Amino acid sequence: MVKRCSVCSHPSRAEIDRGLMEAVPYRTLAAQFGLSPSALCRHGKHLAQQLKLQRRHEDQSHQGALLEKLALLDSRLDRLFNSSLDLRAHHVALGCIRESLRLLSLLERVRQPLGPQS
Repeated sequence: MVKRCSVCSHPSRAEIDRGLMEAVPYRTLAAQFGLSPSALCRHGKHLAQQLKLQRRHEDQSHQGALLEKLALLDSRLDRLFNSSLDLRAHHVALGCIRESLRLLSLLERVRQPLGPQS
């Protein structure tokens, strides 16, 4: 049977996590919260994994927001392109095509994976 992490279930876990992130020595935290230094060391690995997952989630949210803004720019460029054709403003239409190509390049870079999932 797997033993549950004593720090994960500790009532002062948020304070302990903050202390670990601020590099407070294990012995100091252990004495303050009635834990063993080895339990804090093991928990540090849990904390690192959780922070990594949180960061990945934040990065994906940011990536999604960028994709939404780029989609909006794409629709605006499309409307401007069509209007310029209706008005026979070919120089504007060519500018829209040029900007659309730049936007496609940027979209491709934003859509690339954020890195290894581990």
